[in-house]
Amino acid sequence: MVRRRLASKPLAEVREMLRSAFPCPDRTVTLPVAGAAGRVTAEPVYSSLTVPATDIAARDGFAVVSGETAGAGDATPVLLKNPRRVNTGNAIPPGYDAVVMIEDTTGKDGEWYTGKAVLPGEHIHPAGSEIQQGDLILPAGHRIRPWDIGALLSYGIAAVDVKEVRVGLIPTGSELVGAGECPGPGGAIESNTAVAAALLGETGATCTRYTIVRDDPALLREAVEKGIRDNDLLLISAGSSAGTRDFTAAIIGDLGEVLVHGVAMKPGEPAIIGRIDGKPVIGLPGYPIAALTAIRELALPLLAAWGFHPRPAERLRAHLAGAVTADPGYDEFVLLTVSRAGDGYIATPLPRGTGPQMALIRADACLHVRAGTGSIDDGAEVDVLLTGAYREQKEMLPVKGDS
Repeated sequence: MVRRRLASKPLAEVREMLRSAFPCPDRTVTLPVAGAAGRVTAEPVYSSLTVPATDIAARDGFAVVSGETAGAGDATPVLLKNPRRVNTGNAIPPGYDAVVMIEDTTGKDGEWYTGKAVLPGEHIHPAGSEIQQGDLILPAGHRIRPWDIGALLSYGIAAVDVKEVRVGLIPTGSELVGAGECPGPGGAIESNTAVAAALLGETGATCTRYTIVRDDPALLREAVEKGIRDNDLLLISAGSSAGTRDFTAAIIGDLGEVLVHGVAMKPGEPAIIGRIDGKPVIGLPGYPIAALTAIRELALPLLAAWGFHPRPAERLRAHLAGAVTADPGYDEFVLLTVSRAGDGYIATPLPRGTGPQMALIRADACLHVRAGTGSIDDGAEVDVLLTGAYREQKEMLPVKGDS
């Protein structure tokens, strides 16, 4: 059998095609606020309450009429007339306009004195000083953070409308077994869709992992038809290359159309972009590092265009400890370890031949060598994307070319 060479499209062109070809699905769901962390607001959220509802004490002490404390000093304490004991957060009684802190008072024979005058409003949080009914809490398109939940609940919001996008994940391959099972000779435990669900779920997407589909075109067709019905975006893991058991492109073409088969990126070149019933389908390579690259460089940007953004990743400048050889016709993504060296950082490419799962564990950064760049020399300063915590090392060999 002669292996078919992919007519690979530039990565930037494929990303733009995805954004333009597939508008954001228009679906919202209503969730209890306590379960909405990580989801994206569908519309602005406004306060149902005025907080505080009335003037409240900002300190423990006594509510007083401020004018009656005029002239108070250490040597000239003033008797408090009809003081009302309040704790922080208590409502200020009508007719009172300030709070004297408890530490600024002394008691004698059931009466209270202060040696510190207070001004109107001192040590008081006025009604509505935090938020007023109808004020904006969160804008539309905001990813709800854990601390946002406290504010929403405090301001009378029990449920919130959030955008929803459903992503289906279909694993394929007769050699695969599920988690907890022992694979036979030539077998493997399916993990690509679990990684994809974790990554895509961080954007606020709702991910569904389907059962493993064996290498049978009829079974794959049935699974794809269900996945398209149920979801807004469908990812098919493995079967995207040109082997005798790689059916993904043919099934997508039969049910819809293949827009791209082959993206000029390494790893991940065999990736497929298709359209079925107007919805995007992405065929992932089976090799774990290539699958991760396709998820990060194709699926995540599409979700971001739909308003489902991944968590911001940190970037830093580092010197390469070793040359990087890259094909100028491709966007290449090189796994690195990053170490602290004095006031800077050293990025070391992982050696070729490292097992894919251990390579992903050991790597804590990725270098994007953009198409047209070609190779990068040892010692060059580069911009890297952190995928983990860099390693602190007190003693490092100097990078070649440094003084």
